[in-house]
Amino acid sequence: MTQPAIRINEVLISILKSKTLTQFTAIELKKIFIKALPDAKNKDASQLVHRTLNKLCNAHFIKKHIDGKKVLFIKTPLFDESCLYASTPRKPASKKPIINDNAHKLQKLKTTLNQYQIDLLGHIGEAEEFKRLFNEFPETKTNLYSRYMHARNQSSSMVGKIKAIEACINTLES
Repeated sequence: MTQPAIRINEVLISILKSKTLTQFTAIELKKIFIKALPDAKNKDASQLVHRTLNKLCNAHFIKKHIDGKKVLFIKTPLFDESCLYASTPRKPASKKPIINDNAHKLQKLKTTLNQYQIDLLGHIGEAEEFKRLFNEFPETKTNLYSRYMHARNQSSSMVGKIKAIEACINTLES
């Protein structure tokens, strides 16, 4: 019976070909992978390792052994490194438009943030002016108090909007 060709990450192929690596955990394999590719994100490395381990288990190249809470993967006699082929990255060109799209989104968010900051200053100024007027003309307080409260509420709302947009900007920039 011929073994199927299994496409996996090139770095993982070189790690798995090691004769000393006969049994391992997913975490150990992920740590070795990240040492080999320091730029790899932890989440991406974890997903890649788990997908690869599932492929190899389905092909009976490795066996999953559960010992309490520890899950070990053990190479089987069917493990044949000549059946492992390097996979090509999916859509490597798709990164560039996303960066341009993020730049556009960031610019739009920063414009909105600037407008909200201007509005906030206007609402704060309005509320401060109402307070000054209440001290100077106490007889107007009853008629203008609802407008003063509205200006204060609007400034509080603006602070919330500003914080949300700043959080979104920080997320897109990281």
